[in-house]
Amino acid sequence: MATYQLIYVSSATETFTREKFLDMAFLMSSENTKVGITGMLVFKDGNFMEVLEGEESAIKALFSKIEQDSRHTLVSVIQEGEISTREYPSWAMTFYNPKTEEYEHVGSPIQWQDKL
Repeated sequence: MATYQLIYVSSATETFTREKFLDMAFLMSSENTKVGITGMLVFKDGNFMEVLEGEESAIKALFSKIEQDSRHTLVSVIQEGEISTREYPSWAMTFYNPKTEEYEHVGSPIQWQDKL
């Protein structure tokens, strides 16, 4: 079975602190893992960029929820289609910390298994 990938960008409608981002990312990634969705999420300066990978029907169902999510506005698909191999087999989360002006890798569900 081919893997489907969807890449989108959006703007946040609310302020995300590092802690709020981590709370959202942890909940989202644990739910996505249950349905076989993996990917990568970056948040910087009020904007999200996310890569979603998995079964096409699961990706499209999730993206439909994202489009309706009040935390997102200006949602735009950058690219979508079948890929031969997952580029992000486990979730990668990155938060841009404006205080340090650096990107901070904040982990993946594999690192959070003890919290589930």
